[in-house]
Amino acid sequence: MRPSAPAQSGMPGPKTYIGWWGDMGSLPQKGIKTYGVSPYRQRAMAGALNGYIFNGFSRLMNHLPYVAPPALFFYGVYYWSKSKYEYFNSKQGHYDNLIKEGVIKPGQYERPTVEPLAH
Repeated sequence: MRPSAPAQSGMPGPKTYIGWWGDMGSLPQKGIKTYGVSPYRQRAMAGALNGYIFNGFSRLMNHLPYVAPPALFFYGVYYWSKSKYEYFNSKQGHYDNLIKEGVIKPGQYERPTVEPLAH
């Protein structure tokens, strides 16, 4: 039985046409230069904080007219709906809803009063 190709994952033997990585069997190239920068000389985040301090605030202020009105509108919708939800799930909301639906008549029952809890 012959071993599979992954089991023989070493360098190719002499019968292969294409060579190992970087040695593809062609003539050596001339005139191609490669340059590299040491990782100690690279500064990927150079000036990022400085650029934000001076330019970021002005960018935020330029986008504020486009962001603030929808944000304030939806916060108002959230506040209104939350207060309505709390009212509809309170004793007073249930009582008023029963009157509105005609289940009870106004004055038929004593109107509920909610007293604050003593701490």
